[in-house]
Formats: sequence, structure tokens, C-alpha cells
Amino acid sequence: MTGHMSVRHMFHRIGEELHATRVIAGATSWSDALATLRAKVDIQVMSHNGYREPPAVRARLLRKHAVVLRYLEGLLGDYAASYDYAAPPPPAAPTLTDHVWLCWWQGLDRAPEIVRACVASISRNVGNHPVTLVTDANYRDYVDLPGWVMDKVHAGIITRTNLSDLLRLSLLAEHGGLWLDATLFCVAPIDELVFGHPMFTIKRPDYLHASIAGGNFAGYSLACDEDHRRVFVTVRDLFLEHWRRSDFMVDYLLVDYLIAMAQRHDPYIAAAFEAVTPNNPLCDELSKCLGEPFDSARWDELSRDTSLFKLTWKQGFPAEHNGKQTFYGALLKGDLS
Repeated sequence: MTGHMSVRHMFHRIGEELHATRVIAGATSWSDALATLRAKVDIQVMSHNGYREPPAVRARLLRKHAVVLRYLEGLLGDYAASYDYAAPPPPAAPTLTDHVWLCWWQGLDRAPEIVRACVASISRNVGNHPVTLVTDANYRDYVDLPGWVMDKVHAGIITRTNLSDLLRLSLLAEHGGLWLDATLFCVAPIDELVFGHPMFTIKRPDYLHASIAGGNFAGYSLACDEDHRRVFVTVRDLFLEHWRRSDFMVDYLLVDYLIAMAQRHDPYIAAAFEAVTPNNPLCDELSKCLGEPFDSARWDELSRDTSLFKLTWKQGFPAEHNGKQTFYGALLKGDLS
């Protein structure tokens, strides 16, 4: 059944990408659309090999980013041009500020082992800040989503992944605090790193790859104080307007493109992201060695300047390899701290 579902998902994604290619071609050109499709294939290869892309691939990725942003400007440019970026958001509920927001729609009791370990690690390292796990059963307690959005969710137009994107933006827009994906593993206290600043995101200027974020922000780790909620109000509103006008997602990293678009239109938002101090330089590296035998010297190197590691629940890892404990085994035992 799992393999069958994987094949179904694969064909669904292929269909989505072909549709996106046709739409981009209509808005730009077939040359740009096919270059964008080719770059999406490059990204899949890049995410698996972990190496810096060669110049030809990098050029295709940069062209893709320009094309997608041009498409989004065509779709949303009038809205962005007339938007009131300085409008203050409604007051935040005092009991919901400074929370750490996590989400696992099915609830923690139905989460994979690695997700439960990640959630526990975050709870250990955020000081006195409340950790709130948002689920399908309680999300209405924290955000107010438009009825038309839920109509599109029920119609299968807006997926659970898209809804998760809207959830993170809405939580930060309404309450501030820290959003972390439930697959982030935390190995040291982060309350001062995050809550001592107006905004936070994992930021790695030396990031290997030519992503739209360029290492300057990461959508799986976003935080703001009460005054900077307007940053995420803007991105949330762009996201909502996109789905009001469109019934498909032009790119899997839509939120990243909308953050980039918001920075282009509002110097305040650009300055807020620019002011974030670089941090967590080896965020991606633990996931690459989880299945390998644990090495304390290597772990010391990985964790010296990095407290948050992005992992995945979509891949299995052994707790032992040839009779030796792996990094994943050490993680489960609580030895990675």
C-alpha cells in the first residue's frame, strides 16, 4: 500500500508540475516555462546529493527564481502595489504571545518516532516559553481562517501542506512567537537566540545552493516579537490573495517566493530579515549522517555552533549499524545534547 500511495503521489506531483509549466508559459513564455521545469528537476537532484551545483545548473535555478517572481508579480502585483504595509495589526492576545508553535495535524500520539523526539528536544530548550502543538483538533483555537479557504481545503484545491503554510503565517501574524517545523531537532537552549531579538530565522549566508531564500531565511524556522508581526501579516495576506485568485500552487516553495516578493515591495520587511544575525550554519548536516555510526568528535564539530538541525520523517534510519550505535540511535537515547 505504501508503494502504491507513493506512486500515486508521484504522478499527482508530476501532473501539478506540468500544469504549472503550462500556466507559466501562458504568463511568460514556453522558453521560461521549460527552463523553470528543468530547474525544478535540478532542485530534486541537488537536495539528494548535497553538493554545490555547477555553474550551468546555478544559472537555471536563478532563471527559475526570476521567472516565478515575474509570474507572481503578474498575478499579485496590483495587490502588492496598493497594499498598506505600515498598517498596524490588531492587538495580540496576551495569553498567546511568546509561544513556540509546532504543528502535527494528527496529534503527537500518531507522530513518527523522529517527530516525537524533535518535539521533546524543543520543549527542553526554550526556557519558560509555552510550547503549543497545533493539531487538526485545536487549530481553530489559535487562528481564524477564512471560510473560503476551508472550502478550497475541503475541495482538495488547498492541500494540507498549503494549509500548514497558512497556519504558520497566521500564527505569527496574529500572535508572534516562534514557529518551528516539528522535524527540527534542538540540542541547546535557544530562548535567548530567538526571543531576545525582533525577528529570527535560521540564516546561513554561506548556504551552498541557489535557492530563492539563498540561505537568508528558512520557512521552517520563523519568529517575531509583537511589533514585527506586521512582517508576517503582509506575507500571510499575499498568500491568501494568491489562493483567492488561483487554484493551484506555481511552486512548492511558494511561501519563500512570497517572502522574497514582500521584501521587494517593503523596505521595512527587507530590513527586518537583513538584521537577523547569521546562525545555525550546519543545520542540514545531521540529517546526512543519522544512519552512520556515532562519532563523538564529529558530533562536537556539528553542534559547536549549531543548535537546530533540520531532519525528516520521510526517511527511515537504523538505530544501529554493524553492531554500533548510529547518530539516530544516539538521538533516540537522548545522547545528542
